[in-house]
Parts: sequence; C-alpha cells; structure tokens
Amino acid sequence: MKTITRFMASALLALAGSGALLAQDVIYRINPSDTIPCKIVEIGEELVKYKADTYSQDLTFTVDKNKITRIVFGNGKEITFADSMFGKENYETQRKDAIKLSFLSPLLGATLLSYEHSVKPGQSMEFGLGIIGAGRDENDTNPFGAVAKFGYKFITSPDWYDRRQRYAHILKGSYIKPEVTFLHYKSDYYWVDYIGSNDTYKIVKDKTVTTMFSVMLVGGKQWVFNDLFLVDLFAGVGYGFGHNPRNESWHYGFLGAENDTPLTLTAGIKIGFLLGKK
Repeated sequence: MKTITRFMASALLALAGSGALLAQDVIYRINPSDTIPCKIVEIGEELVKYKADTYSQDLTFTVDKNKITRIVFGNGKEITFADSMFGKENYETQRKDAIKLSFLSPLLGATLLSYEHSVKPGQSMEFGLGIIGAGRDENDTNPFGAVAKFGYKFITSPDWYDRRQRYAHILKGSYIKPEVTFLHYKSDYYWVDYIGSNDTYKIVKDKTVTTMFSVMLVGGKQWVFNDLFLVDLFAGVGYGFGHNPRNESWHYGFLGAENDTPLTLTAGIKIGFLLGKK
C-alpha cells in the first residue's frame, strides 16, 4: 500500500512539473509570427530579461522593449508595449493642438488662421481658414472673399535608431504636407474707356470674380518652445486651376496658376500657441 501511495505522489509531482513547464511565458515580437517561449526574469525600463528552456538556465537573454508588442504570462495575464518613439502614452503630458497665424498674410491682403491637431506621433492634420480683404489693400482693389486649406502633415523621424529616441515634442520637427487650397473672392479693377478720340477718356471701375483651387506639396520645419509657443517656416509647390478672368498671379492663398502655366508656389511663416491641457 505504501508503495502505491509513493508511486501516486511521484506521478502527481511529475504531472505538476510538466504543467509548470507547459505554462510558459511568451514574448510576442513586432512580427506576429515571431514568438519567444520563455520564463520572464525581469521587465526593466528599456529591456526585458528572460531565460529559455532550450539553453542553460545559467544564461539570461534580453530583448528591447521597442521590439515587443506584448507578453503573455503562464497564468494568462498579459502586458502590452508601445514603441518609445511612436507610442501615444509617451506624449500624454504634451499639448497636441495649436492655433496659428500666417504672420505676413495681413500685409498681402488677407488674414489666414490655421488649426493643427496631432493624430498620432509623426502625423497631424491642419485646417486653415482666411478672410480675403482683411489686410493691406495696396492696389485699392477692395478684395473680399474666403480661402480654405487642408493638409496632412508627416513629421520626419530620426534616420538612426536609439531605443530611448522619441520626438522632443509631438508637433515639432521637419515635415512634408500634401495640401489642398480653395478660394473665392471678388475684387475691383479699373480700365480706360476712350470716348471719341484718344484725348477723351474716363476711368471705369468694374468687378471681377475669381475662384481657384490648388494641390500642393509643402515642406517645412516647426519649432515648439516650452510646450506653449511655436514657429512654423514653410514653402511649397504644386498645381492650380480655376476661373481667373483677369489672369492674376496672386490669389491671397498662393502664387501662380496663370493662364499660361498651372504652376503654383507658396511660402511663409506661421506663429501660434498650443492649446489644451498638459
């Protein structure tokens, strides 16, 4: 009887041991098919340490947390990880919205404001609205109308890798931005009406309506200071078309798109303030 009891106890211990071996921790790397069955030893600030059954238990291996998506422990509990560069939680204390003014636009006949919102690290959307005529009217043409812009910004990331690398600010950095612009405005223009002979004439004032659309690729760099103030320096090139009866080259939102070429250009500087809670 004692022999049977000892045999059953040994069998139960062996079964428990085999169950413990089966209930391994599993590390899931960025590639979903790349997993590491192991025993987690330590989860540090930058590295995860583990032991593998296929090697001596005296050996401890490490893996960069930026190369891991999650760890499933033998008891079924799970921890997920985000890349230090692109994980949203790494920027939770930063403001992610900004309101900006095209600094020189009032001197060119319009006042243009834009709103930028961070979609995720490395990407943001920017909406712009402006009043044509709310600015200096150097040629006395009394322009009045509106301009609307939309762009999607791709902020460049470093071209070298460091496991601790991250954006200094979620809205800061060099960028490329595809942008579309739509504008519509009325303005005065003057022409000479000769009466009878070249010696008799009068100046006639008339109105013209201009409607233009452009698609541009804008590049620039944005600096953020103290999570409060920003400066955005930009330039872009693209194509434009629309109703341009006076064959004008300046459209209060971009330059170009005359009758002989669709080429459009833009450049400027924006200043602004960041919004939201820290």
